[in-house]
Amino acid sequence: MFNTIRGLPMAFIDTHTHVFPTVRERLQDQLPNVVFKPFDEWLQKTSVPPGFSALKSHWIKWVQSLEAKGLDIEGVASLQARLHPQMYRVLEALLTSALGPKLVLQGTTQNLLESMKNNGVRKSIIVAAGTHAPNEWVLDQAHEHDELIPVVDLPILPPSSNEESYVNEMERLVARGAKGFQIHPNFDNIPGDHPAYRAYFEVAKDHDLVILLHTGQFHVPIYKTNAAPSLLEFEGYFQEYKDVRVCLSHMNRESPEDAWIYMKKYPQLYTDTSWQSAASIRQAISAVGSDRILFGSDFPFLHINLQTDAIEVLRSAAHEKELNAIGLDNALRFLNLNPSD
Repeated sequence: MFNTIRGLPMAFIDTHTHVFPTVRERLQDQLPNVVFKPFDEWLQKTSVPPGFSALKSHWIKWVQSLEAKGLDIEGVASLQARLHPQMYRVLEALLTSALGPKLVLQGTTQNLLESMKNNGVRKSIIVAAGTHAPNEWVLDQAHEHDELIPVVDLPILPPSSNEESYVNEMERLVARGAKGFQIHPNFDNIPGDHPAYRAYFEVAKDHDLVILLHTGQFHVPIYKTNAAPSLLEFEGYFQEYKDVRVCLSHMNRESPEDAWIYMKKYPQLYTDTSWQSAASIRQAISAVGSDRILFGSDFPFLHINLQTDAIEVLRSAAHEKELNAIGLDNALRFLNLNPSD
């Protein structure tokens, strides 16, 4: 059922989601076709995500107990605010290790499309995630489903590659349909002045595309570095590329006020609501207005109904005019989409 305002349908654009290949998709290029008939027959008979049964152990029971208690956006924000930073860091790393495999297995394209249908989400940005959701695969998903908008991440090129090499690869990805680029310092593990990042901004400027800059601290074991990205490290790009729209993804999470400082200085900067509590979103509206805040969920991380959860948080934070702006209108402007798209 669609979310409504005064009984009328309310549409959203989710500016930060992820999808991942199913186990079948991961294996189909590595195993002979004869293997897949019994696999497909088994898949039709089970509700357990393929591969998840192999992970069952004592910590799975712990995960199930957490899910039964209803771990949601407000609950996580409350935990982070109440716990000592070191204690929370350990807890989040444990939660990520426990919940991550299941959420990745559940975070399929079809599950995202179903969530969008149930929540009145017109379009969703799907963000590539290295080898877990490669650029080419993400672009394929967007080609198959018009409601998905692909954003690619750092391509795998030789370490000696220069800016021209990255520009050429970015141009190739744009020709395939990429609508933007993600800077993820925790995964990329390269300095802010790396030629790849300048290539992002150059190609984004030439094609009127967007950049998502992953901000805030997340304690994820598979990250190459867990330090919170420094916005100061990227300020030179904000100064030089004033026409390139950049979203500070996750609103710098635990320190959203730092994102607001930069947004006040640079009108091309946006942010999204993912991982933020209703109180934090209200403070953001007060600090920078509602015109450059985007709705984002970070589906499927945390739980499979995360879009519903994120919409409920936003609805409790924003008035009707603000909700329309954050939920839809700002994203249309950020992505340079027509209202009819």
